[in-house]
Amino acid sequence: MSSSRRLPFALVLAYLAGIVCVDLMTPSNLRLDVFAALAPMTAAALCTYRQTVFVGVLDFCLMVAHHGLADSEVAVNRVGSFVGNALMVGASIAVARLRRDGDALLERVRATGEAAQRALLRPLPLRTRSVVVDGFYVSSQREALVGGDLYEVVDTPYGTRVLIGDVRGKGLGTLGAGAAVLTAFREAAYHRRDLDSAVPAMEQGLYRYHRSAEYQARLRAGRHGGGAGRPEDARMRAAEEFVTALVLATEEGAERPGANGAVPVALVDCGHVAPFLIDARGGARELEPADAGLPLGLGDLAASPRTVRRIALPPGCRVLACTDGVTEARSPDGGFYPLAERLDAWASLPTPELLGRLRADLDAHTGGRLQDDVAVLVMERASEYHGTACPEGAVDGAAASRAGSAL
Repeated sequence: MSSSRRLPFALVLAYLAGIVCVDLMTPSNLRLDVFAALAPMTAAALCTYRQTVFVGVLDFCLMVAHHGLADSEVAVNRVGSFVGNALMVGASIAVARLRRDGDALLERVRATGEAAQRALLRPLPLRTRSVVVDGFYVSSQREALVGGDLYEVVDTPYGTRVLIGDVRGKGLGTLGAGAAVLTAFREAAYHRRDLDSAVPAMEQGLYRYHRSAEYQARLRAGRHGGGAGRPEDARMRAAEEFVTALVLATEEGAERPGANGAVPVALVDCGHVAPFLIDARGGARELEPADAGLPLGLGDLAASPRTVRRIALPPGCRVLACTDGVTEARSPDGGFYPLAERLDAWASLPTPELLGRLRADLDAHTGGRLQDDVAVLVMERASEYHGTACPEGAVDGAAASRAGSAL
C-alpha cells in the first residue's frame, strides 16, 4: 500500500472512531449514524477499493449494532438505520469500484499513449557515429509527453541528420502536422544526400498532409482549431499551419581544408530560433543566419530557395538548438527568459548538467507555468572523434552558401 493512501485511510478510521465515541456518550435520541456514513463516502474518494470495503463494512456493523439491534421504542428506527447504512455503504463501494476501474482504464490509455508518443519522439540522448545529441522535451499540455514541438536524429550513410521544429500552435492538436514533417524527414534523410533537396522534401510531406481527405474533412467540420467553413476556408486554415524548423547535417569522411579535424556541420534555418555555439572554454554565441528561410509550408512564397550555412564543430564545442518555448518563456512580471546570458555562464558545464540547470532555471523563471511546448537539443562530437580545441574561427566566415550548393 502506498504511503499516499495510508494517510487518508488512517484519517477516515480516526473520524469513524470519533463519531462512534461521541455517539456512545450522547443520549440515544441524538443519532450520529448519518455523520458516520460520511466515512465510507470519503474513503471511496480518497482510498483504495479494498480500504473502502473495509471502512464500509466496519461502519455498517458499528451503526447497526448501536442503533439497529439495541432496544428502541420505535421499531422503524432500527429498520431505517439498517437500510440507510446499507444504501450508503453500497453506494460507497460502487463508487470505489467505478473509480478503480476508471483508474485502471486511464493507466492503460496512458501506457498506450506513451508508447505511441515515444514512437513519434524517441527518448534522448541519441548517438550516431560522429555526434551525440542530448536534450529534453516538455509539453505545455498536462499529462502529455509530446505536443507541437518535434525533433529527430537520424544516422545515414551520408552523415548525421538532426531536426528540431515547432508546429504553429501547441498541444496535441498539432501532432498531425508534426508527424507528417517527421515522417518526411526520416525518409529524406536516407534518400537525399544534400539538405538543398531534403528540406523541400520535408515541405512536400507537410503539403501532402494538408491535402489529405481526412485533414480537409476535419477542417470543414470545424473540429480542427476553429469554425466550419467553405473549401476556401479550409485551404486558408491549412496555409496557416506552418512548421518552423532547423535542420543540421554532418558530413562523414569529408576532407575539408582548414577544418582542423573538426566535424563539418551544415544547417538550414526554416524560420526557426537561431542556435547557439557553445565553447567549453567559456562563452556562447548565437549563430544568426545570414538569410533565414521561411517556415515549412510557406516555401512557395519565397523567390529563392533556402540557404545552407556551414560551421565547424571541433572537440569541446557544442551546438544548442531550442524552440521558442524557451526564448519566449515569460516570468510572472512579463520578462523573457535570458537564454544567451544563461548559456554564457554555463558554457563550461558538461552537457547533462547544463541541461539540468537549464530545465530547472526555466521552471523557476516561469513559476512552473509554461505557456508553450519546450524542446532543447545539444549536439556535440562523439568521444571517438579527436581534434583541436574550439578556435575563434569555428564558424565559417563565409556565412552561408546558396541552397543549390552540395553538402
